[in-house]
Amino acid sequence: MRRSVLAAVMAVPLLLLGSVPGFAAVPERAEAALPAFPVFLNGTPVDNVHSLYPLLVYKGITYFPMTWEYAQALGLATSWNEQTGLAIDKQAQSEAWTQALKPEPNVISGEAARFAEFPVRVNGKSIDNNKEPYPLLLFRNITYFPMTWRFTHDEFGWETSWDPVNGFRVVTAQQEGGSQPATESDNFNLNSSGQLAVAGDWMYYNPNNSYGHNYLYKMKLDGSGKTKLTDDNAESIHVVGDWVYYTSRDKGANVQQGIYKVRTDGTERTKISDAPASRITVDGDWIYYVDQELTRQQQHTNFYTTLGIKKIKTDGNGETSLYQGNATDSNRGAVDHSIHVLKDWIYFMQPGDGEHPAVLNKIRKDGSQLTPLVSANFNSFVIVDGWLYYGENNQLRKMSLEGGDPSITLRNFELDRENAVNFESLHYYDGWLYYVKGAFGIAGAANIEKIRIDGSDPTRVIEGVRAVRLFFAGDKLLFTGGWMGESPLYEVTADGGIHSLREE
Repeated sequence: MRRSVLAAVMAVPLLLLGSVPGFAAVPERAEAALPAFPVFLNGTPVDNVHSLYPLLVYKGITYFPMTWEYAQALGLATSWNEQTGLAIDKQAQSEAWTQALKPEPNVISGEAARFAEFPVRVNGKSIDNNKEPYPLLLFRNITYFPMTWRFTHDEFGWETSWDPVNGFRVVTAQQEGGSQPATESDNFNLNSSGQLAVAGDWMYYNPNNSYGHNYLYKMKLDGSGKTKLTDDNAESIHVVGDWVYYTSRDKGANVQQGIYKVRTDGTERTKISDAPASRITVDGDWIYYVDQELTRQQQHTNFYTTLGIKKIKTDGNGETSLYQGNATDSNRGAVDHSIHVLKDWIYFMQPGDGEHPAVLNKIRKDGSQLTPLVSANFNSFVIVDGWLYYGENNQLRKMSLEGGDPSITLRNFELDRENAVNFESLHYYDGWLYYVKGAFGIAGAANIEKIRIDGSDPTRVIEGVRAVRLFFAGDKLLFTGGWMGESPLYEVTADGGIHSLREE
């Protein structure tokens, strides 16, 4: 409903042009195209392939549609008057932006934009569109605005940049941006088991969280200042303020030892809870985690089954059950390990039972309003800018986090075993989705690849590695290897090689 109303409102200028003095009945045509490069708005990549209102390029300049969503995200106010035409004014602040997408890819072959021939005012100044080298355009009944230096810098005070690799980027003066919100970016590494976390210029990590050398270290992103913080086999590492929160697992028998915290300088190591927690996330004064119980032992190794979701205060008080699921057997828990805490909600998967598919749910952080979003055939996902990315039947797909809209297929991958995609490795960084593709076998290996959030430009990053989980520390890609029961951490170097962080 909102999108239909929005389209109708933004079409008003075109419908009323005949009543504006000096309007030409048939505006001149302008041959525009879709951008062949990525575009970012306040750090968020634009999915122009599936956008309801795609960005355009005319005479080498990127044009943005002046829809309500785009205007609000840019910190602009637009208004229309039959006599005075269109007014665009800078506002005190910009708003969060949610993209309106459709399943079908955009095609504009044979279509042309037109020069807008109604009066235009920008920050109260009249614009003679007939004399502009980059005039305002009309396309599909929507007004399009040129992102020239004159407007972006001089009139609106924005920061812009462009190069062939990173594309065109706009950061409004009211945004701190260019990066994901902390709670969202933390979730990407936590979703990959949390063997690594980043805070400021420091990386906190466990170089090998299975057997052998398992410790909690910190190190600057430039590789200096390496310091051991604890001897714990740390997992689900999350840094908030001056504290590092993590779970600890026994180095031999797979015994979950509880939830801990330690100061970032290595002092005041404190056990918060004995709970055999999995995948903790710290939000404010609370720790949210997947609750587990020990269900069986085999060859001196313990196996756990998930029971639900709980929270506990960072001082160890107030333990509360938020969701208690139904674990039908020891191999299928009540919830999957991947949970995402974003704003007021916790997103999690309830596994299928053989007869019914899995269900993606959300629940409020106080345990209320359990809401099923979609029945699904996947168990791992990442959330980026209001969109959920996941793999299903060897397809990479995305859907609105609010549910209801049809999912969008970004890429169909080959179904043969040697090219299978491990969607549990899915990770996001700076407009790209990263994943592991291939098969290990006894002597095999796999490749790390990436693809843009619109499904374009599949690119091989590095080949022939035994990658299992992916992480980012600043702009550095790291991965957990898998070999003979160990999970060593490796960094992908600038020259395309790999560097082990494991101590021998």
